[in-house]
Amino acid sequence: MNRAQAEDLAVKGAGYLTMFRGLGTTVAKYLEGAQVPTPDFVYEESHDLDLGGRVVRLRAVGRAHSKGDQVITVPDADVLFTGDLAETGQFAIFPWFPPHDTDVTGLGWIEVMARLAAARPGTVVPGHGDIGGTQVLEDVLDYLRELRDETWTRRDSAMSQETIVEEVRAVLIERHPEWTGREWIDSAVACLCNEHAA
Repeated sequence: MNRAQAEDLAVKGAGYLTMFRGLGTTVAKYLEGAQVPTPDFVYEESHDLDLGGRVVRLRAVGRAHSKGDQVITVPDADVLFTGDLAETGQFAIFPWFPPHDTDVTGLGWIEVMARLAAARPGTVVPGHGDIGGTQVLEDVLDYLRELRDETWTRRDSAMSQETIVEEVRAVLIERHPEWTGREWIDSAVACLCNEHAA
């Protein structure tokens, strides 16, 4: 794991297990006896891992969806695994739950996605949804910019945050009616309202 990810897991890991156990008896059963793992190796910026003739590169990308976001590339196959930095067919997962969890940053996420898209990987494997090419990254980047712009336009008008959330949610659902994960829109707007105020 990268250092930020390892530190984050050490602080929040037990809470994550409790949260996931609360999602229902089936999930709780699978998590019986589960322990938060301790990494045997912590890297700073990147680490090449030899999987027996194929090297994969683990790379910390900076704070975006979480404090310790990383991507995995398979250089000889031109494949990028993004985890929850990218999804297709759904709204981006914004774990913005103040005061306990406020590590997600919409602005940082935009910067990370712009860098990843600029590298133009041949195959992108998102955390959720269909495998694609660079367009997967560009679509997420476009959505995050759209989310920021719609939120900040309203934030500048001194609306209440509740009204901003309602209006932005309506706009985004109208533009992307087929997407799932609508429950993440409210926290995304709240996060970007907070970042606008900073």
